[in-house]
Amino acid sequence: MSKKPRPMKNEKSLSREAQLERENELLRLEVAYLKKLKAFQENPDAFLEKHKQRWRSNSTKKDSD
Repeated sequence: MSKKPRPMKNEKSLSREAQLERENELLRLEVAYLKKLKAFQENPDAFLEKHKQRWRSNSTKKDSD
């Protein structure tokens, strides 16, 4: 389903451990995205309402700074 991420220019110079950490981070992001997508597909109205409230609270914080 997902494509293998293209190596970045400086990624070749990273150690094997650093490469694995980077891949792990990308996989965690993909899993989080897929969980949100699944939640949206199961109940779009509830998902949108939940995230609309979160967006409103974040936008008011930014405006008050």
